[in-house]
Amino acid sequence: MAKLNKTYNILIRFAILVFTFYFLYEQLFYKHDLSSFLKSIEAVTRSKNFVLLSVIVVLLLPVNLLLESLKWQYLMQKLEHVTMAGAFKAILAGITASVFLPNRVGDYLGRVFILKKADRWQATLATILGSMAQLLTTILFGFTAVVFFLPRWISPDSSLNRWASAGLVFSIFVVSAVLVFAFLNFSVFSVLLKSISGRAYKKIARYAEVFSWYSVKELVYVFLISIVRYLVFSLQFFLLLRIFQIHIGYLQAMMVIGFIYLLMSIIPTIALSEIGVRGSVSLYAFGLFFGVTLSEGLSRTIVAASSALWLLNLALPALSGLFFIFKLRFFRNNKNHEH
Repeated sequence: MAKLNKTYNILIRFAILVFTFYFLYEQLFYKHDLSSFLKSIEAVTRSKNFVLLSVIVVLLLPVNLLLESLKWQYLMQKLEHVTMAGAFKAILAGITASVFLPNRVGDYLGRVFILKKADRWQATLATILGSMAQLLTTILFGFTAVVFFLPRWISPDSSLNRWASAGLVFSIFVVSAVLVFAFLNFSVFSVLLKSISGRAYKKIARYAEVFSWYSVKELVYVFLISIVRYLVFSLQFFLLLRIFQIHIGYLQAMMVIGFIYLLMSIIPTIALSEIGVRGSVSLYAFGLFFGVTLSEGLSRTIVAASSALWLLNLALPALSGLFFIFKLRFFRNNKNHEH
């Protein structure tokens, strides 16, 4: 049985390797005009502060990954001791497996299957809790961006429009407060499951209890890491806009970027791995911001900046994660290790 498990592990790892390479190759050489992107890069290499800004953008990548590693390591401490190096490998492996799978399922596979002893369903639920914190952060910043865009969508030239705007802002505030309160009190979900499942609770108790493991203080810590991480990759996007000569202030850029990420959180997540989808969403958001039809040159630079962010934060980590795919154990024997 141990030999069979080892064979299955190797086959699945190899499949992930092949599909990742195929997906990235298809995105770069078939679904995206790589030559146009390279021309855009060449055009801005002589711009002021190009080298400095590029170095900062690249250095922010490991910061982004380390923050996510820290968050996952913190959540996993209830199940199994994971070193920071182990968490970093798990994050990279997760990105690798997620680029071609729907709904970021691969993100959980890459992380959970690197664990040695922990119950995988419990680990998955704890990982989902971290993803919820990141999604909540995206929604809150996105809602702030929506408030910023409201005057562009609803002209305040009549009392009816002003009341409509005020109602929307109030609704956004209430929804935001409810979402934050619900996340920080997620332990109540375990109690709710127990009350509605009755006798069946015994079968799911070990999994339902996962949500009660984390105190409000611990969830606040996870939420704060998510916020800092959001600010890091948003800063990357802003700096890339400056590199590609898109002149926009930081606060204005944060509003547009917040709206972009909010839209991306709504789109079916398998599409988010596609470079073209990200570029299209960015064009739509910037078109709303500028309030005019974007010129061909501006559209090209916005897509180039979005593509550069995709290459840096998704393609590069996915390729790096290939080195750790062979540490994943999809099948364990009774002793929780391979022979």
